[in-house]
Amino acid sequence: MPTTVPTVPLRLAIAVCAYVLLVVWLSLRGLERGLERSACAAPVRRSLLLRLGALLAIWFIAITAGATAGAWLEPTFPRALGYIVPALVLACVLWRASWLIAAVDAVPLWCIPALQMLRIGGGLTLLGAWATGFAPWAFVGTAGPGDIAVGVGGGLVALALASKASWAVTVARLWNIAGLADMAHTLYRATLTATGPFQTAFDGPPNLVPAVFPLVYLPAFIVPLTILLHLLSLQQLARHAAASSRVAQGASGA
Repeated sequence: MPTTVPTVPLRLAIAVCAYVLLVVWLSLRGLERGLERSACAAPVRRSLLLRLGALLAIWFIAITAGATAGAWLEPTFPRALGYIVPALVLACVLWRASWLIAAVDAVPLWCIPALQMLRIGGGLTLLGAWATGFAPWAFVGTAGPGDIAVGVGGGLVALALASKASWAVTVARLWNIAGLADMAHTLYRATLTATGPFQTAFDGPPNLVPAVFPLVYLPAFIVPLTILLHLLSLQQLARHAAASSRVAQGASGA
């Protein structure tokens, strides 16, 4: 393990922490609204939010402690897998949770794409990491603009869904698929540029985003959340299309 842990410039660190806190607040607030609209009883709603908030707090404390101690900087093995894999598994588990499905179905179709506009902040953070020498252009050159493009696209998709245009659902599906593909590409490029046995890109500095505070919050929290939101949106769109088809069949049968 390295004797010294690289320190992110103060301005960038403050900006990243503020960005992540904003994402957490908006996500929990959106979940609360969805649970309210789904007629979830107030005591159950409070219990779910408190437990989820406690889980997030523990997760952030553990990730922060590891990053400040240099635990994710092992050069011979990608130790970041120790937090990325559990985070992705948890996202997949939550994707199938009945209470979360009910909350998502209770909000308009445009809400999740609108929330995904926060990926613009993730792209800007990656560009900031490159500008300060914490990530190579081989990683940021596609990952940063890709995040920004998906975030801007989320806003446009949200507007289309809110307008109830006939083509909006199809466009939303394509946008979600493109967002997942972009995230898969980002994870792939991150693996190739991070120090370790899989590193093949050597131009510029090594990719320290998965290892140092607070940049580590992107792969440890923003990435799993983004994947979860895309899956939930696709699921919501599919149920909406099925319900609309049943209504149309009922109307034609009458």
